[in-house]
Amino acid sequence: MAEEADTPPAEPATGAPEAAVERTGEPVLRILPLGSGMVLIGLGLGLAFVGLRVRRGRG
Repeated sequence: MAEEADTPPAEPATGAPEAAVERTGEPVLRILPLGSGMVLIGLGLGLAFVGLRVRRGRG
């Protein structure tokens, strides 16, 4: 149990962006992949059309 306390914590599996920040000193932009952006745009348009349908259905 004392051996576990002496060992340093393991590096995170996705440590590449943090390592880049340490080397260059500049922040790294985390950009969503193109597919994720397309899905979000599709969901937004879908919700807009559903909202219009609901609004027209009431009146």
